[in-house]
Parts: sequence; structure tokens; C-alpha cells
Amino acid sequence: MGKDEKNEKKEKNENNKCCLKEDLEYIALKNNVLKMAENLTFTAELDGIQDMRKIGFPISQYGVYVKSKIPFRTFKIPVDAGFSCPNKDGTLDDKGCIYCPKMGRPISVEYCNRKYSLKEQIEFQLNEHGRKGINKFYVYFYPATNTYDEPENLKELWDFALSYENVIGLSIGTRPDCLEPEKLDILETYVKQGYDIWIDLGVQTLHDKTLTLLNRKHDAIDTLNAIKNCKERGIKVCGHIILGLPGETRKEMLQTAELLSLIKIDALKIYPLVVIYNTKLEEMYWNAEYKSLDKIQYISLVTDFLEHISPQILIQRVSKDKVPKEIKISPEWDLGRLKILNEISNNLKTRKTVQGSKFNI
Repeated sequence: MGKDEKNEKKEKNENNKCCLKEDLEYIALKNNVLKMAENLTFTAELDGIQDMRKIGFPISQYGVYVKSKIPFRTFKIPVDAGFSCPNKDGTLDDKGCIYCPKMGRPISVEYCNRKYSLKEQIEFQLNEHGRKGINKFYVYFYPATNTYDEPENLKELWDFALSYENVIGLSIGTRPDCLEPEKLDILETYVKQGYDIWIDLGVQTLHDKTLTLLNRKHDAIDTLNAIKNCKERGIKVCGHIILGLPGETRKEMLQTAELLSLIKIDALKIYPLVVIYNTKLEEMYWNAEYKSLDKIQYISLVTDFLEHISPQILIQRVSKDKVPKEIKISPEWDLGRLKILNEISNNLKTRKTVQGSKFNI
């Protein structure tokens, strides 16, 4: 056997050992999740999902499901309450995640802006959308980490948002490591009062090696515990997932899909990874250390992902809001949500499959 053959064999053996180690770690994590989820339930009822299938929906779309359960039109009012992030202010780090610009990215909704008070942001949007015939609202605390403050300060903000007669609930964007029991206890009291409370949770992936690369400063167990702790209190969870993260294989992404199904997460927003200016990811992109998924790859991958998650997970989005051209570097294709949703739905129909068709197989 020549030197090159020996090196090739050695490299193959090392790769096999690495894969075996990762598989064993995943099996251990999966077994842990199964124990964590023993007493958890999905929000979406299976019969409601089956009704959606009968009328031709291959995806368990959040909006379609909610319309079948709630007899009025609803809208999420995005607001900026001026929160920071422990991964940017020096508590955990000052660099942030590799895809997040140091000062945050512009928000496309004019009145989701700190130049207006919280009262002005809410009331302007209540009036604007009320004129369109929408009469029930959620207040969506959106930019940054919206549970990163003392519980008493958070309660004051949440109480104010819920004081409006037409507000029926909250959506709160945050990280898994900023959901301490004292904060969840406050949110649980709103649930008991009849409000619909959602946590929009930055999951991204359930692989620790990727979370480390992303500089998230938390691990998969933090995420899974956050989901469990919320659901035990009746607080619903919408996980944000990014597909096409550096170094992640299709197999690893589908493992994230399986774990999210096993923990019975209520809903998902699925995004492509976008390279924007003033980020570590931008450096990686120009140094040829990262390449974005093209549109065909992304649609195929989301289709695979949907096939491998429970049909009872409600899908809120399958792409991003429009990213301003002045800050977006890659990908070049149109991220428009509705257009991508239609293409993914058509791809499922072409495959003659639906969301959840490969779950638990």
C-alpha cells in the first residue's frame, strides 16, 4: 500500500470515528428529549391538521389553522422597546452572533422604531390596521433580546401592552438563556387570565458545534429546556430556524427537525441564512469560507425539513422579511415570503408528499 493510500485510509478512519461520535451524541440527546417531552402536548389539534390536508394544504400553515379556530382577524403589531442583547453588551460577549450586525439591522415597519414611544408604536398600528377591519391584536416585542431585563421592568411593559382592549396576547422575541423562571412565572399569570402568550425563540439549530461556530453562547440543552419550561406553563413557543448554516449537513438539519418534533414545539419560522454587511459572516463570505444556498437548494432543503417534522407543528414562515438591499450581500435571489411559500408548496405537491410524511419513519 502506497503512502497516499495509507493517508487516505487514515483520513477515512478518522472521519468514520468523528461521525460515530456525533451519532452517539445525537442518540444521547434524542433520548434526553424523549424524557423531557413525556408530559408535553402540541397546540395544534391533529383533526384540524387533517382538515387542512383534505382541502389541499400540504403545509400546516399557522394562519390557516388559526382562522379555523378564531372567529376574527388578528395581526401582530411589531414594537421596539429598546432592548439590548447579552451577547453584544459584554455580558456574554461584545461581538454578537456571526450573522448579526453590531448595531442590528433596519426594521422595515416604520412604526417599529425607538424614535416613537411604546404607546405611539402600539396606538398608531392599532388604528392603522383597525381601519382595515382587523379587530384583535398581538403585541410583538421584536428587535434584540426582549426578556433581557429585570422581571419587574418586563412586567411593567407587558402589563401596558395588554392594557389595550383589542390586544389578546403577546409575542416576545428572545434567546433561550434569557428565560429565567421568574420571567416565565409572570407570563404564566397572563396565560391563566386567558391571554395567548408566545415566545419567539432563537433556536437556529440544535447542534452544539454549529452554535459554537455561530458564537451563540448557549447550547442545545439550553434551548430544549427553554421550550420545555415554557410549554409546561402554557406559554406557546415559535422557534426560529436557519437552514444553510456553515458546516451543517442535510442530515444534521433533519436531526434538528426531529428533535423539535419530539419536544413538541408549537410553531416554526424557517429562514435562509442571509449575509449582511458589518458581520463576521460577511468576512467568511468574502474569504470563501461560506457560500449561500441558491434558491433551488433552499426550496429543496425546506421541503425535506417539512417532510421530517410533525404535522402538528404550525409553520409561520418559510423565508425572511425583505432585507434592505443596502445591507444584503447574499443570497441574490428574492427572499419574498409568499413567493417562496408557493414554490415550496408546489414542490411538496410535485413530490406527492406533505409536511410530516417522513416524521417518525
